[in-house]
Amino acid sequence: MKAIILAAGRGTRLYPITLELPKGLLKIGNETILDRMVRQFKETGIKDILIVVGFQKEILMNHFGSSVRYISYKDFLTTNNLHTLWSIRNELNGDVIVSFADLIVENSIIFDLIKSNTNVTMAIDTSKVLEGTMRVSVNENKIENITSTSIQEADGNFIGIAKFNSKGCKLLLSEMCSLINGNYKDYYTIAIDNLARKGSEINYLDVKGHIWREIDTKDEYDEACNIYDSFN
Repeated sequence: MKAIILAAGRGTRLYPITLELPKGLLKIGNETILDRMVRQFKETGIKDILIVVGFQKEILMNHFGSSVRYISYKDFLTTNNLHTLWSIRNELNGDVIVSFADLIVENSIIFDLIKSNTNVTMAIDTSKVLEGTMRVSVNENKIENITSTSIQEADGNFIGIAKFNSKGCKLLLSEMCSLINGNYKDYYTIAIDNLARKGSEINYLDVKGHIWREIDTKDEYDEACNIYDSFN
């Protein structure tokens, strides 16, 4: 099992506090966002942790030292994480967890993802539909669409972490390959959306009732700081 953390972006919606600091190094309680995530992965037995760095990469690399691996992505100013993930496509093999770098989750979410045995398992919260987080439409245990989902058809939100097995990695790579000559501002979930709409089985883990936060704005950061002791 491998964990890939996509941490190349600038976190512009959190300016000015991220003008010179990667968003993943913001503190929640006594840990940074990424310190917590790396610790959680290691506690679940994942030893191979790769952080894709870009903005202020030296700060991240100095912070974690040799405790994780790094790959640098140079086009972080002009692209989104579809292209970031494609740049490390050789790492997408076997069982892989892919996570955004601005995510706080309960330990149980990671454990449940690891135990999932489907080709693609996206962590979804069906408790409510949020404006600022990626909307998802589901039917029974499958995702019907993601990223391009309207508010009217949405059943919940993708929280920013997913697991792919070997077959799931091949599906993702095949679809990303068809998109990579454009779509510079898209998330990699546009490939998942295409797969689901074409009939591929995209499963999900419902994290309804579990605590998580994706931190994109100052208000979300303040809220996470206020409730950090509720996370395990």
